[in-house]
Amino acid sequence: MMLWFAGCPAVCKKLFSSVQSKRHLIRHCLCQRAGMLFCQMERMHSCNDKERRGAMRKAQGKTILLRGIFGSCMIVFFISGRMLTAELRQASRQQEVFDELKGRFVQDTSGQDEAGNGLKEEELFLSRGWKTKGEQTFTKRFSVYRSLKEENPDMAGWVRIEGTKMDYPVMYSPGRPDYYLRRDFYGRESTYGTPYLMEPCRYESPRTNLLISGHHMKNGAMFAVLQDYSNKEFFEEHPFVQFDTTEEAGTYEVAAVFKISASGEQESWQNLLFPEKRGDFEKAWDEVKNCCFYDTGVELFREDELLALMTCEYSQEDGRLFLIARRLL
Repeated sequence: MMLWFAGCPAVCKKLFSSVQSKRHLIRHCLCQRAGMLFCQMERMHSCNDKERRGAMRKAQGKTILLRGIFGSCMIVFFISGRMLTAELRQASRQQEVFDELKGRFVQDTSGQDEAGNGLKEEELFLSRGWKTKGEQTFTKRFSVYRSLKEENPDMAGWVRIEGTKMDYPVMYSPGRPDYYLRRDFYGRESTYGTPYLMEPCRYESPRTNLLISGHHMKNGAMFAVLQDYSNKEFFEEHPFVQFDTTEEAGTYEVAAVFKISASGEQESWQNLLFPEKRGDFEKAWDEVKNCCFYDTGVELFREDELLALMTCEYSQEDGRLFLIARRLL
């Protein structure tokens, strides 16, 4: 065989050339394939770099966002804390003002007197000792009323409900509506405000029916106790309101408790307290009775002297709660 190849140099050359060509072709294909793989790897590497950079940017963006949210929350928390602290301090100062004013009255620590002999309010009134008790109490308190009037001529009287937190001075500032809505007894800024007679009321001659407005504080202060009158049992335990002016005592019997929206119809209570035409009062009283929480059993007549206490009511938007009482003493 070897001899045959040796004798055929042309064939050998051709075969060798063919083998070389195939080797070259294989080498070329391998190089081309390697190049393609390299390019693919480069592209993959480039894509991975882009993905990594994109992921890093997203992570950085999330970090910045979270830091911003955290910072905003801290600012809101700090401001809210400062506001809450300031509000609590102010509430404490305002309560101290009322406590100081109430502290001027001489308290009867025995809980009894000669006229009342320890009877409950209802029993005392039925025993006809109420007028004597009221006059004696007023005599004890009158000097304080007069002293407060000298300190602030806007002092009109004092409203209280036995056995509750309702125990506050009442102001009157004709020509300056709502002046005491955000002011304390001394005229200083106050979120509690001070209960005040609303216009067009007059407590001096010629006297009109009276409407006293006070805040409904969510901590139970000021006129918040009026909300408890939506429960008939509370009314039965506290059927009387005491409103003394600086000149005379006044005891009132609760006749109606109801709520309305301040953005709705107002004629019923307005015509009840300040009727202008004949028949306005009777119509208004019928309307009020229909929207009361319950029947108190007390009837009102046009000649009655009425006292209304008004505050905010939170079960409806812009709500108002009214307590209407008629004068007994």
